[in-house]
Amino acid sequence: MQRKNPLFIFVSIFSIIFALASYIKIFHDTTEKALATSNALSYRGCIVTLIRSDNLISLNKLLNMLNSLQLYFKNIHQYPIYLFHEPTLTNETKQQILYCASKLRINFYEIYFNITIQSNRSGYASMCQFWSYDIWFKYNFLQNKCDYVMRFDDDSYLINSTQYDLFEYFHKNQYDYAYRSIYSDNNGLDFIQDNLRTFLPTNHTRRGCIQSICTFLNGPHGYDGLAVYNNFFLMRLNLFYENPIVEKYLKQLISINAFYRYRVGDANIQTISLLLIEKSLKISYLNFPYNHNVHGAGHDSTSFSFYANTAFMWHYQMKKPNITCSKVFIATKYTLIEKNL
Repeated sequence: MQRKNPLFIFVSIFSIIFALASYIKIFHDTTEKALATSNALSYRGCIVTLIRSDNLISLNKLLNMLNSLQLYFKNIHQYPIYLFHEPTLTNETKQQILYCASKLRINFYEIYFNITIQSNRSGYASMCQFWSYDIWFKYNFLQNKCDYVMRFDDDSYLINSTQYDLFEYFHKNQYDYAYRSIYSDNNGLDFIQDNLRTFLPTNHTRRGCIQSICTFLNGPHGYDGLAVYNNFFLMRLNLFYENPIVEKYLKQLISINAFYRYRVGDANIQTISLLLIEKSLKISYLNFPYNHNVHGAGHDSTSFSFYANTAFMWHYQMKKPNITCSKVFIATKYTLIEKNL
């Protein structure tokens, strides 16, 4: 029997190996693309917060919040986080935020507050105006980025797992708006009531509801101050754009500098904006554990409790440089919990 040429054998083996490798690569690439396609979301969720500028305590609270999202928010890697800030935020502070929250999709967006009436509460008034009007109608940045917007304040933080993806749950149920808690806010209430009577037709009393919570917007007594606690909310972005009455209501408040003159809070104004929409909305209460500073709401609570026993300890930690770069400090009723990333 004729012996085969060694070169021929080598070339044949090499060809087989090359063909096999090519097949494996094609299979791998196809699988990767299939997985990427299957994992692609059919909606765009965004987490937004308004952050304070170069202040050690504020920076520690912000990092505490961001780290809590990394630890406890299911599928956080799928959602960008937009940090709205004033021009005074330095590049050095931005780099520190990016370094300490390197596993999150952090984006910065610069805004300007045009404070026409200076007072000792103008910063708070600017914040209330931002969450009521500016984020929707002064800046259109989010319209090109998000289908759903979740507010999560820089001084709030998760205290345990959300157990489910809040955006996914919101999308699956096709909600318009979701909240975590209800409370009463009487700030500027006399002005709000008088303004609503002027804004709405005098011959038609309007009654609005958020789930089973209903209130009259005008009439003899008017809006009663019961509001969503909107340090957290999750909203379908186009909701306010589809209902022109919301922009009309908010613009007349802006025209008279209501947030700066009358101590108007953003929780009441956002609640009224929802109540002004005449069509039926799909609104839901969401149950997940989170704190606002040293006020906490666990899985079994629909309202916040003040943690007096740990308040001083929590605030003391926020005064230490770089203390929250890789940790989350959680205030509970009796103890302060320290979690490492």
